[in-house]
Amino acid sequence: MPLFTANEERHLASLRELVNCPYIDVEHEEVEQLTPPLADLPPPADFNEKWRGVQLDGDIVSRGLRFTELGACWSTMTGEDYDDVSEDVEADRLIESEPPEIRGEFFLRSIHDILSQPAGPADPVETEFQRTFLSELRVMDQTPRSGAGMLTYLRLKPGTSPLEIWYSDIAAIGAPPYPGGFIQMDITYSEYLDALLLTKGTYGWQYLYTDISLADGFSDTVDYLEGMLSLFPQIFPNHDYSDLRVRLEARL
Repeated sequence: MPLFTANEERHLASLRELVNCPYIDVEHEEVEQLTPPLADLPPPADFNEKWRGVQLDGDIVSRGLRFTELGACWSTMTGEDYDDVSEDVEADRLIESEPPEIRGEFFLRSIHDILSQPAGPADPVETEFQRTFLSELRVMDQTPRSGAGMLTYLRLKPGTSPLEIWYSDIAAIGAPPYPGGFIQMDITYSEYLDALLLTKGTYGWQYLYTDISLADGFSDTVDYLEGMLSLFPQIFPNHDYSDLRVRLEARL
C-alpha cells in the first residue's frame, strides 16, 4: 500500500516546485508525520458533542490530507538577490524580467487536527448568532510563520453539505449578521486544496473565491495577485492560470 495518497503526492510535488524554484526564497518549509487513514476517523460528534449532525463530506474523506503539518513561507527573489540567482540559472529556466515582489504562506492542518481544536476564534461578538458562528469555525490553513493574520476555517455546522469554507483577514471584510473580518469562500474543501496547488499560498489568493471587490483598499493584495498571475505561468508552466485571471478581473 502506498505511503501517500494521490492527493498527498500532488501537494508534496507542489511544495517541491516552490523549494526548487530559483526565483523563490522559501524561508520555512514543513512536512510532518501522517495521521491514521481518514476512513478510520471517528465521527465529528466524538470530538465535540455539539457536532452531532455534522457529517464530513465525501471529498474531505477521500481527498483530505493527513500531514500534521504541511506548509511553506516564501517570497520572490528581487533586487540583488535576483541578480545573483539569474547569473546561475539554466537557459531554459530564465524568465522575462526580475520577478515582482510577492509573498505567500500556507500551513495546512490535518482533518484530525481540525476536529481536535478545542474552540473557534475568540473574536468579540455582538449577537448570539455571531457567538454560535465563531464556535463552529476551526482553522484549516493559516500564516503562523509570517504572522500575516490570514486564516481559513472549515465551518462545522450541523446539517450543512458541503461544509462551508470561511476566510479571515485583518481587513474591512464581511457583513452582518456575521462578525467583521470574516467572508465566505465559494469553494469546497477539496477545491481549496486544488487552488492551493496553483497559488502556493500567495497572500490574498482566497479573495479570488469570494464575492468582494478588490478595487478599493486592497492595493497590496491586488499587486500580489497580479504579480502571481504574471510570474507563475513562467516558473510553473505545467499549471493553467486562466481561471484565476478571470476571477481577478471580475473583482477589479
